[in-house]
Amino acid sequence: MKKYTVMLIFLFALSFQLLAASLVVEKFSPKDVGRLPKGWKSKNHKMTEKAKKIYKVLVDGNNAYLYAHSKGDAVQIGKKVDIDIKQFPILTWRWKVDKLCEGADERYKKTGDSAAAIYVVFPTWKKWNPKAIKYVWSASSLPIGFKTKSPYASNTKIIILRNKNSPLHKWVQERVNVLEDYKYFFGKKIKHVKLIGIMTDSDNTHSEAIAAYDDIIFESR
Repeated sequence: MKKYTVMLIFLFALSFQLLAASLVVEKFSPKDVGRLPKGWKSKNHKMTEKAKKIYKVLVDGNNAYLYAHSKGDAVQIGKKVDIDIKQFPILTWRWKVDKLCEGADERYKKTGDSAAAIYVVFPTWKKWNPKAIKYVWSASSLPIGFKTKSPYASNTKIIILRNKNSPLHKWVQERVNVLEDYKYFFGKKIKHVKLIGIMTDSDNTHSEAIAAYDDIIFESR
């Protein structure tokens, strides 16, 4: 009996450790199938209503994921979080792209679309231009690892994780060190992430983009 009790305590402690090693932002739920996932919205009611035509939860087998289909649209959705980035510096997620927004290039306003993008947004007094890092699956031939800034918002920095040469129709796992990327771009101390954003857009190129997102998780080292 004592041996059994000790084993239970060990397993409980191990489970707690594993839970403490990660914070789930979103795994998406079958309960939200056919609609925007709970807790996600755009900057106002009008844009959230528009987002409902672009983003919805779908189910493949037992797995729910976020589907995004942009037809000349540009609507970002976000979920408020409060993540201690020093404790959980690593961000992981899965995504795939089924259709690229042809002619896109994130460096310029007239072509500034992304087939898929994950935003990490940080607290700042400039609500109209917050500090953010945008991790993108680009429809351009910009090299993987290329860094630039948004032509629309100088405080939004961009990192190319995938490009037009990356395989389509295939789930790809990503893992980035948000803390190190923040230090690279902004150089100042930061403690918390306040919002995670998602956007698949195609308005500037007047084209079309299809992507999917899943399993957005912050991890310790």
